[in-house]
Amino acid sequence: MQIQIVTINTWKCDGDYYQRRQVLANQLKTLTPHIIACQECFLSEDEKIDTLRFLAEELDMYYHFTPARFKNRLLGNDEVSSHSGLGVLSAFPIKVFAEFDLPISDADGERKVQQILIEITEQKRLLLTNVHLTHLQNAVELRKNQLTLIAQKTVDKNVEYNIICGDFNTTPDSEEIAQFKNQTKAIDCYETGDGKAPRISLIENNTERNVDYIFALPAGRLREYPTVTKSAIVLNTADESGVYPSDHFGISTTLITA
Repeated sequence: MQIQIVTINTWKCDGDYYQRRQVLANQLKTLTPHIIACQECFLSEDEKIDTLRFLAEELDMYYHFTPARFKNRLLGNDEVSSHSGLGVLSAFPIKVFAEFDLPISDADGERKVQQILIEITEQKRLLLTNVHLTHLQNAVELRKNQLTLIAQKTVDKNVEYNIICGDFNTTPDSEEIAQFKNQTKAIDCYETGDGKAPRISLIENNTERNVDYIFALPAGRLREYPTVTKSAIVLNTADESGVYPSDHFGISTTLITA
């Protein structure tokens, strides 16, 4: 069986929100992934506007939302009290494994981690840890502390597949990623799964860089790494009117389970 996993930062309610989320849904329908980890999922306080629920209905998938970062945001010209949370969409049944807070800075605010247990079969379970680290530029030590806690919460879990993904807000050659790989013995699925260069998931201030990842930890009875393939940058094209799904591009990899 081949399980395609995608991670995408959905960019809250920014830009042309309603058109963007439809473009995102359309491109995900074309990709047909089995598991999607989403960051910056917009949910209005009255729950009438809900990015994750919209995608789940469009794609006919199970979903779970973890609320975070509640504040007023501009949706078009309207100020809306809302969450920017974490969400997982899955073609397989899911259950919440854990949700926990990360170390934070007052300059940034609340950061959470979402862990979802996905039952691929009765014998094969996948633990998906969905993260969104601080975006602050001069926050290397804070991201290291956040990743240390994530490592403590994810290493040596009793599952057949152990995946950590999301928006790490730092580049592949950073101190934070080096420390994280050392602490968890994780492999970068983009590299392992033959992802092509250039590796770009965010273009910001005319700077191209990668900040989004899918990592796999050794798991199962023998603590083996999974086989991954077909890794790629996805959700990176505009519709006919020039609207992209998000300010981020997605990262995709395919897990071969048997």
